[in-house]
Amino acid sequence: MAEKMTWALNLQVAGGPKLAVTQLLEVEAYDKVVVEVNAGDTDKEVNVLPGGAGLAQFICITLTDPKKYSDQLTYKVNSAASPTVIALDAPHLFLGKGAVKLLDAAPSKLFFSSTLTEDVTVQILVGRDATP
Repeated sequence: MAEKMTWALNLQVAGGPKLAVTQLLEVEAYDKVVVEVNAGDTDKEVNVLPGGAGLAQFICITLTDPKKYSDQLTYKVNSAASPTVIALDAPHLFLGKGAVKLLDAAPSKLFFSSTLTEDVTVQILVGRDATP
């Protein structure tokens, strides 16, 4: 049975244009991961998806405290040895298989590092195919 999820985006430039988009997205399964990233953590491994290319339809990475986004909180995809380091300086939302592939063809793990002076709680929501 498909899980129905709705996403909405509202952007407005002060004195400028507005953009509002809402869309229904059906996925076969979803996973929610909540993990504490401690101050000073290096390459903390978080499993977010079972293996397999093209499974993820969306990935959303947020913090429970919106004041704590920072370029001092980073993640890598699938390997702690990855040369690509991504700063979690705002919520990250990858909608659609094409956007998810910007991370990797089969993103299954994230490796978080923090040089912040306090701990943060990371929330990851993934919508995926369960029957590839």
